[in-house]
Amino acid sequence: MPQMSEAEQQHLLDWWTATNSGTLVVQRLVSLITELRLHPESSRADGMILFYRAASEISYGYAGMRGCIRRAFTNEYSDFLRNNIVRCHGFAQKFSVDTKVLLERVAKQITGQNALQLVDRIRKTLIENDVQLKEIEEKANSFFGKDTFLSMQKKVMQSITLPNK
Repeated sequence: MPQMSEAEQQHLLDWWTATNSGTLVVQRLVSLITELRLHPESSRADGMILFYRAASEISYGYAGMRGCIRRAFTNEYSDFLRNNIVRCHGFAQKFSVDTKVLLERVAKQITGQNALQLVDRIRKTLIENDVQLKEIEEKANSFFGKDTFLSMQKKVMQSITLPNK
């Protein structure tokens, strides 16, 4: 890969900053879900482990993006790294959707007031995460260019999707 221009480096730094800010939201999300998981009024809800796992995958997506972006500032920057950033970004987005779906499944089984308050806090945090993911996507679009980023996302999806028979 050729050397990045100063403008590209600034776009990458902006992307890093947005991703790093999102990490704080995800840490709070995982903490709240852990609290819900351990709460006596909700700990036995069907799907709780899947719900927790989906939120953990959001965290892994953020960590992957941050790691790739950090390495992009070094001589490790390559097409492979670019594709990995896109893959991690998609990971965070897709598992965010799964987490919201699983939260509602778990919430239907909870009747305790304290646990339901935790559910509401988790919903609000998931909304914050959506806002953060939108900002991260805008920063990725600024770095790659929107059309290039969409094309890369499409290629990543094709590479992980089984062909129709």
